[in-house]
Amino acid sequence: MLRWNDKIQMALDIALGLMFLHSEQIIHGNLHAYNILIKSGRLMITDFELSVDVVYFEPQYLRDPRYKRDKKSDIYSLGILLWELSSGHPPFSNYGQEEFSSVQTLIINGKREDPVENTPFEYQQLYQKCWCDDSVIRPGINEVREILSQMKLRFDTDEYINEIFKSSLTQQQIIRKFKLNNGLILTEGNIQSSMQAIFVEDGALNMSLYEGQPIVYLNINDLQPADVCINFPIAEMAYKGDLLESFSKCADNDNDSFGHFFARKILVGGKLFIKEFSSATQTQKDILKFYLFHVNNLTKYSIEIQFNNLFSLNLLPKIVTLDGEELDTYEKLIKWMNDLYQNKIIDIISYDLIPISQLRHNALPIDDLNTFNEKQPGVTKFKEKLSLEEWVGDGVYCNLMSWTEDFHLFQGLIINEDYEIKISKKIAVDFVEIPKVNINNKSYQRNIKPLTNLEDILISNNIFSIKNLSTFPFIKNNFRDYGDYIHILFKCERYEILLDKDLIKPTKEFKQAIESALSSTKPLKILRDILNEYGHLFPQRIILGSSLKSILPSNSIPVVDLEKLTFDDLNISYLLTQEGEVIEINDLSKWIQNTDNSLEIIEFDNIIPLYKILEVEQQKKIDDILKNDFRIIMTGITDLKDLDNNDVMHYKRINLNSESSLGSEDYKVFGSIISENNTKSEEIYVNFGLYNYNGFYAIIKKLEISVDIKKYYVLWMVVGSPSKLSIFSPNNREFSVGYIKESITLRIDKSNHHIKAPFQLFQGYTIFVHAYYSSTNYEPISIIKLVEWNDQYFNISIQSIIDSDAQFDGDKIDLHVCILSTDNKNLKIDREERECSLNLIGYMLTKENLNEKFDYEKPSSSDSELAIVQNMNNDTSLTDSTNNDPLYNRKINSISDMQFKEAKVTGNRKK
Repeated sequence: MLRWNDKIQMALDIALGLMFLHSEQIIHGNLHAYNILIKSGRLMITDFELSVDVVYFEPQYLRDPRYKRDKKSDIYSLGILLWELSSGHPPFSNYGQEEFSSVQTLIINGKREDPVENTPFEYQQLYQKCWCDDSVIRPGINEVREILSQMKLRFDTDEYINEIFKSSLTQQQIIRKFKLNNGLILTEGNIQSSMQAIFVEDGALNMSLYEGQPIVYLNINDLQPADVCINFPIAEMAYKGDLLESFSKCADNDNDSFGHFFARKILVGGKLFIKEFSSATQTQKDILKFYLFHVNNLTKYSIEIQFNNLFSLNLLPKIVTLDGEELDTYEKLIKWMNDLYQNKIIDIISYDLIPISQLRHNALPIDDLNTFNEKQPGVTKFKEKLSLEEWVGDGVYCNLMSWTEDFHLFQGLIINEDYEIKISKKIAVDFVEIPKVNINNKSYQRNIKPLTNLEDILISNNIFSIKNLSTFPFIKNNFRDYGDYIHILFKCERYEILLDKDLIKPTKEFKQAIESALSSTKPLKILRDILNEYGHLFPQRIILGSSLKSILPSNSIPVVDLEKLTFDDLNISYLLTQEGEVIEINDLSKWIQNTDNSLEIIEFDNIIPLYKILEVEQQKKIDDILKNDFRIIMTGITDLKDLDNNDVMHYKRINLNSESSLGSEDYKVFGSIISENNTKSEEIYVNFGLYNYNGFYAIIKKLEISVDIKKYYVLWMVVGSPSKLSIFSPNNREFSVGYIKESITLRIDKSNHHIKAPFQLFQGYTIFVHAYYSSTNYEPISIIKLVEWNDQYFNISIQSIIDSDAQFDGDKIDLHVCILSTDNKNLKIDREERECSLNLIGYMLTKENLNEKFDYEKPSSSDSELAIVQNMNNDTSLTDSTNNDPLYNRKINSISDMQFKEAKVTGNRKK
């Protein structure tokens, strides 16, 4: 047969499991004995959904199956389970299966099982309160856990005492260890045992578990250096024995060898001091009180610590141990508490003293002697003594800590691919200062007509200030118009929590994760993955209270000012809580009175993107990635050893590895041909085209057949918008990039052409230009060189490299221009530890080619067409998709380099 301490441990296991579910806002809804399993000697809650048992269902659900069960429904089921543990058999087991309807009727009419003989009265009271018909009277799971934990402690007292002092120690050994039969000598701030014993060693040692609260001493030691002391007693010890003859016969009361006092009772446990508590703000005091109270309860009752370490102890008054160790982190405080309740810290923390003179001259037993005073190490005097619970009280900021735990406040909001809004598991913020809490006591009705699907989702998740997500990156914003429905809300506000982003800082882990993403070659993807864990949104204003709602079709509502419509106007007789409970309109006053006991989040407001809590530099880097501006995406150098020197025209495929797939064809490539000696070739020219996700072609033309192309390399640079591509190399992010596409008409009598820059030009900028005949001809057709420049224009010369100047005259060509603005003179090459001068790939604007007064004619619309590209979606001239023949595109994508060369180069070979 199970002992009562075993039964209470089993009940506590179930309660702890349910407490975890409720802390995650999960309602079990089917709690009964068959859903309780044993694993490693501990009871665990599960739900196989294989069976239901009506005797565990609350009467409200049995009366009406449409009743939406909530956390209090689980508490009712828990009460039945507690009775079952006490009795050892299932509830209503004396009724047969055929009497199912009779049992259901009995439960609805208030019938419950009778208490079992020898059930502890406190345990009986607990399960009877849990299965109460009125759900308001049922306790919360935290209260159930507290009661069971206290009962468990009392039943385990003997075992616990043995654990404290280790069962291997005899009473005499404990007496010797703590010198319990000696007198005590008091000095300033110190207590030490006397040289000689007062009592014999074979007396009676009474030990008992301390059942009270930790004890707080205020205004100690004239506030220097600490002004608060907290004792955490574990056990009480009292020693009684016969006086030693040597002490009885000693007539000298001033003999220090016996001391001056004797401890009638001592407390053992741990002790903490709080420095500069009196000079702290009330907010800091409340936060520290809650930390101590909360951590003490969690560790004392062996509950796994899950509390969010949001408020750094560095913001609060200092906590110091009896040994002088400063507990300046949350982890250190938890470890100290764990060591205390796992009996690794056992110090004498308090003495009840009597003068030894009373022992010599008084024949009364020790228990009948008047206690002289209480003395404790490290405390010479104090002004006030309170229990920890009295000291903590019920301050607003103590509540803030509890709300933080219960509601996961100050964690990011995640909008997943199904547009469900979830609270993040990971915490992104540390606090620099404590949030401000205002008391709001107001109730009001609010009527809202959402215009889009998104707005409806946000309203359903207590977000009313956001109408669209276009300003919030990393979230898809593709929503259709919403149907004709109206949200009718009744809100009862109780507390407003304000958290400006200046009061917080990103956690070390969050910053490191972001920095790792920013330094990667796939920053956008990794940033998205990180924010999917930490959250996309961060609310800076949170309203706690209670709310009710109803959703009505708009065609049932009068065509008047929506906000002015009352419940009577709308013909509403009831509203629903967030958990689906029905509240009649006539019962609103009663419901409002009970809202303090059922707080919930009713609004998230003043919402910012989560990444905006980061330091300014990291924010700028993220903004930089999110912009549509062109940047250098990646660079490379590709050898030409596999080309045939007998060819004049070459199509060299440059494949990117799988890790460097660009994820889009929306990019441009610029480059040049360079020699083994890092010089720019004047005999070989290159254009780029036929882009796809995994690479592109370099179309290369030699001016002389005798040139050994195998000794040359393609130096290439991909530019595009990082927000549209999956790759963004970190190597050249300091470069700003401008892109222009301009159509010009070639003239034999005019070799120079001026082009207006998209921004002001400065010395040190670099210009790249490629010329193309049409959207399907990528062959190099001209030699292009920079002639001169000023702050608004640059002038280039274009010389034909095709066979006939006559063919050249009057043709229209497209110029693709890239401008790099930077102080750097070198370009870093990806995947290689080398840099190349920008002069190798383009033309640098120098003092020598500057001409502030060069003449230029304003081009007519027929001669020149300028497009400063901010968005490349409209420019697909160099992608496979530009050819109008789908069959051609499919062939180009599939043929090998050699096949492609043979297909395109026929007729271009010179003997």
